[in-house]
Amino acid sequence: MDHPLAPPIDFPLEEVKRRIKSVQSVSGIFIESALKLQKDLKTFSFSTETEEKDQIHKADEMMGKFIVEYLRQNFPSDSILSEDNYKHEGNNSFRWVLDPIDGSMNFVRGIPLYCVAIGLEHRESPVAGVVFVPGLNTKYSAILSQGAFKNGLRIDVSNTESLARAMLVPSFPTNRKEILNEVISDITAFISCGRSMRRTGSFVLDTCWVAEGLLDGIWEKGVKLWDTTASSVILAEAGGKLTDFSGKHFFPETQK
Repeated sequence: MDHPLAPPIDFPLEEVKRRIKSVQSVSGIFIESALKLQKDLKTFSFSTETEEKDQIHKADEMMGKFIVEYLRQNFPSDSILSEDNYKHEGNNSFRWVLDPIDGSMNFVRGIPLYCVAIGLEHRESPVAGVVFVPGLNTKYSAILSQGAFKNGLRIDVSNTESLARAMLVPSFPTNRKEILNEVISDITAFISCGRSMRRTGSFVLDTCWVAEGLLDGIWEKGVKLWDTTASSVILAEAGGKLTDFSGKHFFPETQK
């Protein structure tokens, strides 16, 4: 296939493998920590939207801190960017991009459809990703040119080619009310030609499900770097593509 994330000639494959293997080696600890944190949060009663948002922010920070501490200890020269507003500037060409809890609303309500996404960049390009789905005891991983895997088994996108037979994932950017009418118009258009729609509440999980062929496509507006760094490599290595709405390769940092 025409690989949108093809590695350069000087791609440091062994260094990337070493980093991803290290993260995978402690996957059980990450998963256990997420499950415990979710269980603890279920004891809270949210009487207001503000209280719920506060707990979401707290959960992101706590999970993010745990991952960051591991990365800082084991790869002190690497940069780190996390969705929970953490940033560390290293002194080499590697950067970890994290979404400690993607699907945080599901997380605080006890719904198992959420992810821990750990992506790796080399020279500002995504090169590897690991996604943990603690509530489903599932792990996705991929390294450029090495394939995509779910719990150690190779995965591929579906062979569905027709929209009439496709199961799609629609965009619901609830934090962007200004484009609500545009989103409704998009959904109406896809419903008229598509077969069915599903949504988990986690962009990363939706993308991984496309990568393993459970779903056929996803469209989303307003995604960020931490949403796509890990998942884009998994999708590409499974045979999929991540594009903007004109069909060009998608770069989150330049998308509006």
